[in-house]
Amino acid sequence: MIRKRFGDILVDGGLINATQLSQALEYGKDNDVKLGQAVRDLGLVTEEQVARTISTQLEIPYVDLGKIVLDPDIVAAIPEQVARKNKLLAIGKRPGEILVALADPLDIFAIDDVSSHLKDTLIPCVAMESLLLAAIDRNYGGSSMEMEEQDDADTSQAVKAVNDILLDAVREEASDLHIEPDINKVRVRCRVDGLLKIIKEYPLDMFSSLISRIKIMAQLDIGERRKPQDGRFEVPVAGKEFDVRVSILPLSKGEKAVLRLLDKSKVRVDLGDLGFNPAQQQNFEEHLTMPHEIILVTGPTGSGKTTTLYGALNKINSPDKNIITVEDPVEYEMSGINQVQVNVKADLTFVSALRSILRQDPDVIMIGEVRDVETAEIAIQAALTGHLVLSTLHTNDSCGAVARLLDMGIPPFLIASSLGLIIAQRLPRKLCQRCRSKIEITDAIRALFPYPLAADATIYGIGGCPACEATGFKGRTAIYEMLEISPTLEQLIMDQASSGALSRQAKAEGFENLRQAGLAKVLDGTTSLDEVLRLSLAEKD
Repeated sequence: MIRKRFGDILVDGGLINATQLSQALEYGKDNDVKLGQAVRDLGLVTEEQVARTISTQLEIPYVDLGKIVLDPDIVAAIPEQVARKNKLLAIGKRPGEILVALADPLDIFAIDDVSSHLKDTLIPCVAMESLLLAAIDRNYGGSSMEMEEQDDADTSQAVKAVNDILLDAVREEASDLHIEPDINKVRVRCRVDGLLKIIKEYPLDMFSSLISRIKIMAQLDIGERRKPQDGRFEVPVAGKEFDVRVSILPLSKGEKAVLRLLDKSKVRVDLGDLGFNPAQQQNFEEHLTMPHEIILVTGPTGSGKTTTLYGALNKINSPDKNIITVEDPVEYEMSGINQVQVNVKADLTFVSALRSILRQDPDVIMIGEVRDVETAEIAIQAALTGHLVLSTLHTNDSCGAVARLLDMGIPPFLIASSLGLIIAQRLPRKLCQRCRSKIEITDAIRALFPYPLAADATIYGIGGCPACEATGFKGRTAIYEMLEISPTLEQLIMDQASSGALSRQAKAEGFENLRQAGLAKVLDGTTSLDEVLRLSLAEKD
């Protein structure tokens, strides 16, 4: 941290001039206040201007403590007495380092005092003193007198409750949060590894304040209770930046809020980390180099389709390519890629955006989802005119994507000439590696495999331990099937053959379906047989 006197920081930062500095110093001497208080009392600067200027001049981060959800375990690294005495707060942690917000990062005595209580290296940040003091009260708990003096106890309680909910969701590595009224309580559920579970319950009389708090964070109309609303907000939680998508739905007994949590630190998706086997990954990467075809990723909502597309874009992203996406919503912001957010109110739809994109000299176009015939027709037009197009489609399997496009009214010859690769995927839960247990391979289990099992084959089932909260699962993996459109399949599409006929021909050409891909991950101990059977369909004759 650069060492400077506070007065020099204010002058160098352009907040005050030398004359005003002299006036403030004199005022501070006469009124026995520090220079920071003096310049504020004289109306020369605001508290936020001072904090942000200190941040710039000392080259340390500025933090807005009004928008950060803190982890109590991190806050507890500094005793409350030390935090209050020195006006500082532990706000984040990295390996070997702890981030501490200070009202006065120039106070070396405060830094020395708190450092003596820490095992890790102190990394200073600067925060507005008023927000810092409020955060100290909020995170350590103010005195009973302070609590009584709060003007709006319900609001304060709701703020803390929402912060606690977000923190618990992040700790659980949840993808979604559901906050909903029940008969006599408020139920909070989170989706972990694809399944919902209850994490908190609150008295029903807190429901309105909880929903209002979420609406305020997402800049929605707190007075509107009859119509659905959608919004978003960004918030740091436990040292990570999250983009939170909010959906409010009116119910017969109130409203329901669903929050989707997107960890911005996971924007960089590597195809090698997504669960492809080596042959699948090589095939996918080869198609990503082809400039005149459509690659479709299919599957139900929540099956990881968008993540796969982002992984593909990261793989091919380079300065010599103009990559443009049109999404609803933009899930993650990606460096070097032009992303368009659909806005129906402004008449910026998939169709209108795509028409404009084609005039933007693109090399690669990513469409969030093919929802209608117009979008499909423009995507095909783009592919036939020399562009690589990536998109998603809601179908159960890869062969079903062709039938879906035909049902939309797309001519068979356009489908056959533009489609290059169709991927279907699912996200089975991974067995907890600490407690998984071997299961007996019965004749019924052997019959599920399309090939004889080796004599020494091993299959695992669920166990239960503290690491997986006795569920037997920890995290998720992905299974894929890849339908490469060969000349023979092109002809079948032209002839409007059934999905079954396409599947049989693909199988003759070496196609591996989702069930087979899942069974391979059963044999290598990644997931359980029940998970694969739950997420994949048996092969049709």
